[in-house]
Amino acid sequence: MKKITPISDEDEIKASVIRFSRAEIDIEEWKKLTQGQYSHNSLLSFQNDWKTFVVHCQTNGLCPLPADVNTVRNFAELQSKERKISSVRRYTVTISLVHRCHSFKDPARHREVKFLMNRLLQEKSDQAGQANAFHVGHLDALIDKLSSSERLKDIRDLLIWALSFEGMLKRSELAALPFESILIEDDVCQLAVGETTIALSSKTKEIIDKWFLLSGITTGPLLRRINKHQQLGDKPMDHSSIYRVFRRAATELGLDSVTFSGQSPRVGASQDLADAGRSIKEIQYQGRWKSPAMPAQYVGNKQAKEESMSRYKRKLDKD
Repeated sequence: MKKITPISDEDEIKASVIRFSRAEIDIEEWKKLTQGQYSHNSLLSFQNDWKTFVVHCQTNGLCPLPADVNTVRNFAELQSKERKISSVRRYTVTISLVHRCHSFKDPARHREVKFLMNRLLQEKSDQAGQANAFHVGHLDALIDKLSSSERLKDIRDLLIWALSFEGMLKRSELAALPFESILIEDDVCQLAVGETTIALSSKTKEIIDKWFLLSGITTGPLLRRINKHQQLGDKPMDHSSIYRVFRRAATELGLDSVTFSGQSPRVGASQDLADAGRSIKEIQYQGRWKSPAMPAQYVGNKQAKEESMSRYKRKLDKD
């Protein structure tokens, strides 16, 4: 909050509470309350936001000033169903401002409200069109289910899921992999992608060994088309074929409401690395991104969200 001296006289507080418990408060009242520290447009925003909150309280038989923590929390959660997170945050800033100007304890700074805002920030971010994450747990479950299969398609698809996850590969990189990209020496298996060499796990090496055994390939594209008769072709897989493989992953896992795409392993691997304590810079390096923007988005913006919430908290302190 800006440098505003809260009302200290008890009689003046009572009179102001009566006025601000109404939905309609003119701009002059807001200007007086905030001691002329805000622009006209800011005062209009405060006026509209506070009116929304007061109407909510009146409709539900609740006290807007001073408001209970649960009142503010439930109001914010209700608004989040129709409003952007920035609008919900603005509501809490206004509620905070009014309470602090009246020398009341600020309900918007209570941990329950902060926890809610943090959750809403994460949910809103996750809804921003990002691909569903394909995690290591998904990969392990698919390996458990299909690794004993002798069908070419099963082993090829397993290899696609494993390489794309462990190598954090894009579909274009996956489709372009040659046989020679697999480097095996003394039971150590690596994947060469451009100028980068990526260490692969022992479970992925087992899939590679089985793929080489069943396919019999010794040169050319690593991942190839397979027709309905289980016959291996010479041409590499295209993007649409790889997309269908990822759709299959969700089906095999029984995830009817989930659609995986070629982007899903990069999202999931980034999130798993973030959960393991890796920084955005480290994830950027491992995923071979030119900037940290995409890995920050892929990990659900965990670090960015925390920074955003920090900015939100700092804004509450200032406003």
